[in-house]
Amino acid sequence: MNTSLKQKEQYWPEFIKACESQWKGGGTRYALSNDKEFTDLVCEIGGKQGDTWILQNIVKYIGEILNTKKYYGVIPEVNLFKITVYSFLYWLKRHGEFSSEDKGEQFEK
Repeated sequence: MNTSLKQKEQYWPEFIKACESQWKGGGTRYALSNDKEFTDLVCEIGGKQGDTWILQNIVKYIGEILNTKKYYGVIPEVNLFKITVYSFLYWLKRHGEFSSEDKGEQFEK
């Protein structure tokens, strides 16, 4: 399917809602306490290696998408949201270290 800016604008709220559902549900399934999940513990214990673990999980889900598509002809949609949520977690954990160049495109106001 080709996409357009109009389609991106139309489907963005649905995508964000699905991502929010993924991380809120994950927060319950993987709860360590009322305030943290086990992913937080892995990152705290492992330091930067713990943060790297997040990136490794992204690679794992990409592999699952590729294999599922190859063998079954479908893409497990939930994995797209898992990748997005893990990307958000990595961004959140490293956010304070980003320079203006790291933050990507600069938008004029």
